[in-house]
Amino acid sequence: EIQEIYNNPAIPPSPEERSGLVVLRVAEVAQFQEKILRAIVNGELKGVAVSPMQFAFGTQILLRNSNLDGNMKLMINQEIPRRNREKAIKNAVDAMNTLQEIRMYSGSIQRDFEPLEMLTIADMYKTVRINLNQLYEYLPQKEKEKYYGYFVQVTEYEKKVADGTYNPDVDGVLKFD
Repeated sequence: EIQEIYNNPAIPPSPEERSGLVVLRVAEVAQFQEKILRAIVNGELKGVAVSPMQFAFGTQILLRNSNLDGNMKLMINQEIPRRNREKAIKNAVDAMNTLQEIRMYSGSIQRDFEPLEMLTIADMYKTVRINLNQLYEYLPQKEKEKYYGYFVQVTEYEKKVADGTYNPDVDGVLKFD
Protein backbone atom coordinates (compact mmCIF):
# COMPACT_ATOMS: atom_id res chain seq x y z
CA GLU A 1 0.00 0.00 0.00
CA ILE A 2 2.82 2.43 0.88
CA GLN A 3 4.56 1.59 -2.41
CA GLU A 4 1.32 2.34 -4.29
CA ILE A 5 1.12 5.76 -2.66
CA TYR A 6 4.78 6.40 -3.41
CA ASN A 7 4.36 5.44 -7.09
CA ASN A 8 0.99 7.15 -7.55
CA PRO A 9 0.80 8.29 -11.20
CA ALA A 10 -1.72 10.99 -10.25
CA ILE A 11 1.02 12.84 -8.38
CA PRO A 12 2.99 14.95 -10.84
CA PRO A 13 6.74 14.47 -11.03
CA SER A 14 8.67 16.75 -8.73
CA PRO A 15 10.63 19.58 -10.28
CA GLU A 16 14.31 19.30 -11.05
CA GLU A 17 16.50 20.39 -8.16
CA ARG A 18 19.30 22.93 -8.58
CA SER A 19 22.18 23.45 -6.16
CA GLY A 20 21.09 26.83 -4.81
CA LEU A 21 17.49 25.67 -4.66
CA VAL A 22 18.48 22.59 -2.65
CA VAL A 23 20.37 24.80 -0.20
CA LEU A 24 17.33 27.07 0.23
CA ARG A 25 14.96 24.14 0.64
CA VAL A 26 17.12 22.41 3.25
CA ALA A 27 17.39 25.74 5.10
CA GLU A 28 13.57 25.86 5.00
CA VAL A 29 13.37 22.34 6.49
CA ALA A 30 15.83 23.35 9.23
CA GLN A 31 13.71 26.39 10.03
CA PHE A 32 10.55 24.27 10.18
CA GLN A 33 12.17 21.69 12.49
CA GLU A 34 13.49 24.43 14.73
CA LYS A 35 10.08 26.12 14.96
CA ILE A 36 8.26 22.86 15.71
CA LEU A 37 10.64 21.96 18.53
CA ARG A 38 10.49 25.42 20.11
CA ALA A 39 6.68 25.56 19.80
CA ILE A 40 6.33 22.19 21.55
CA VAL A 41 8.65 23.23 24.38
CA ASN A 42 6.81 26.57 24.74
CA GLY A 43 3.45 24.78 24.94
CA GLU A 44 2.17 26.34 21.72
CA LEU A 45 1.38 22.95 20.14
CA LYS A 46 -0.76 21.10 22.64
CA GLY A 47 -0.93 17.37 22.12
CA VAL A 48 1.86 17.26 19.53
CA ALA A 49 4.54 14.74 20.35
CA VAL A 50 7.77 14.11 18.52
CA SER A 51 10.35 11.45 19.18
CA PRO A 52 14.12 11.57 18.98
CA MET A 53 14.09 8.84 16.32
CA GLN A 54 11.97 11.04 14.04
CA PHE A 55 14.81 13.54 13.95
CA ALA A 56 17.53 10.91 13.65
CA PHE A 57 15.85 9.15 10.71
CA GLY A 58 14.44 12.35 9.21
CA THR A 59 17.85 13.97 9.11
CA GLN A 60 19.37 10.86 7.56
CA ILE A 61 16.68 10.84 4.86
CA LEU A 62 17.08 14.58 4.29
CA LEU A 63 20.81 14.20 3.72
CA ARG A 64 20.39 11.25 1.39
CA ASN A 65 17.54 12.69 -0.68
CA SER A 66 18.88 16.22 -0.98
CA ASN A 67 22.49 15.32 -1.79
CA LEU A 68 23.19 18.49 0.19
CA ASP A 69 26.94 17.89 0.34
CA GLY A 70 27.23 17.49 -3.43
CA ASN A 71 24.93 20.43 -4.10
CA MET A 72 26.88 22.72 -1.78
CA LYS A 73 30.16 21.70 -3.45
CA LEU A 74 28.67 22.40 -6.87
CA MET A 75 27.32 25.75 -5.71
CA ILE A 76 30.65 26.77 -4.14
CA ASN A 77 32.78 25.65 -7.08
CA GLN A 78 30.58 26.98 -9.86
CA GLU A 79 28.52 29.87 -8.56
CA ILE A 80 30.03 31.50 -5.50
CA PRO A 81 32.69 34.09 -6.39
CA ARG A 82 36.26 33.01 -5.57
CA ARG A 83 36.66 35.74 -2.94
CA ASN A 84 33.92 34.09 -0.85
CA ARG A 85 34.71 30.43 -1.42
CA GLU A 86 36.84 29.90 1.69
CA LYS A 87 34.08 31.32 3.90
CA ALA A 88 31.48 29.33 1.96
CA ILE A 89 33.41 26.10 2.51
CA LYS A 90 33.43 26.79 6.26
CA ASN A 91 29.67 27.38 6.24
CA ALA A 92 29.08 24.21 4.23
CA VAL A 93 31.24 22.10 6.56
CA ASP A 94 29.54 23.59 9.62
CA ALA A 95 26.09 22.84 8.16
CA MET A 96 26.99 19.23 7.30
CA ASN A 97 28.68 18.60 10.65
CA THR A 98 25.71 20.03 12.52
CA LEU A 99 23.25 17.88 10.57
CA GLN A 100 25.35 14.84 11.46
CA GLU A 101 25.36 15.95 15.10
CA ILE A 102 21.56 16.22 15.02
CA ARG A 103 21.34 12.70 13.63
CA MET A 104 23.74 11.24 16.18
CA TYR A 105 22.44 13.19 19.19
CA SER A 106 18.81 12.37 18.42
CA GLY A 107 19.69 8.74 17.75
CA SER A 108 21.43 8.46 21.10
CA ILE A 109 18.24 9.32 23.03
CA GLN A 110 16.43 6.04 23.65
CA ARG A 111 13.39 7.50 25.44
CA ASP A 112 11.01 10.45 25.08
CA PHE A 113 12.53 13.89 24.64
CA GLU A 114 13.21 16.18 27.57
CA PRO A 115 12.51 19.87 26.86
CA LEU A 116 16.20 20.81 27.11
CA GLU A 117 17.06 18.17 24.50
CA MET A 118 14.47 19.58 22.12
CA LEU A 119 15.92 23.06 22.58
CA THR A 120 19.42 21.72 21.97
CA ILE A 121 18.29 20.22 18.67
CA ALA A 122 16.37 23.39 17.80
CA ASP A 123 19.58 25.36 18.33
CA MET A 124 21.41 22.91 16.04
CA TYR A 125 18.80 23.42 13.33
CA LYS A 126 19.21 27.16 13.75
CA THR A 127 22.95 26.74 13.15
CA VAL A 128 22.23 24.74 9.99
CA ARG A 129 19.76 27.36 8.75
CA ILE A 130 22.16 30.25 9.36
CA ASN A 131 25.03 28.48 7.59
CA LEU A 132 22.90 27.55 4.59
CA ASN A 133 21.41 31.03 4.34
CA GLN A 134 24.93 32.44 4.40
CA LEU A 135 25.85 30.28 1.40
CA TYR A 136 22.94 31.82 -0.46
CA GLU A 137 24.12 35.31 0.54
CA TYR A 138 27.55 34.68 -1.06
CA LEU A 139 25.92 34.28 -4.48
CA PRO A 140 25.98 37.15 -6.97
CA GLN A 141 22.67 39.06 -7.06
CA LYS A 142 21.64 37.52 -10.38
CA GLU A 143 22.04 33.99 -8.97
CA LYS A 144 20.18 34.93 -5.77
CA GLU A 145 17.25 36.17 -7.82
CA LYS A 146 17.28 33.04 -9.98
CA TYR A 147 17.26 30.65 -7.02
CA TYR A 148 14.72 32.66 -5.10
CA GLY A 149 12.48 32.54 -8.17
CA TYR A 150 12.92 28.76 -8.34
CA PHE A 151 12.15 28.55 -4.62
CA VAL A 152 8.90 30.49 -5.05
CA GLN A 153 7.86 28.37 -8.06
CA VAL A 154 8.52 25.10 -6.24
CA THR A 155 6.71 26.31 -3.12
CA GLU A 156 3.64 27.27 -5.18
CA TYR A 157 3.78 23.93 -7.00
CA GLU A 158 3.98 21.98 -3.72
CA LYS A 159 1.09 23.93 -2.22
CA LYS A 160 -1.08 23.05 -5.20
CA VAL A 161 -0.08 19.39 -5.02
CA ALA A 162 -0.75 19.31 -1.25
CA ASP A 163 -4.12 21.04 -1.69
CA GLY A 164 -5.06 18.73 -4.55
CA THR A 165 -5.47 21.68 -6.91
CA TYR A 166 -2.53 21.02 -9.25
CA ASN A 167 -3.74 20.58 -12.82
CA PRO A 168 -0.99 20.06 -15.41
CA ASP A 169 -3.37 21.13 -18.19
CA VAL A 170 -3.92 24.49 -16.49
CA ASP A 171 -0.74 24.94 -14.47
CA GLY A 172 1.63 23.38 -16.97
CA VAL A 173 4.72 21.47 -16.04
CA LEU A 174 7.16 23.19 -13.72
CA LYS A 175 10.33 23.97 -15.69
CA PHE A 176 13.23 26.21 -14.78
CA ASP A 177 14.75 26.80 -18.21
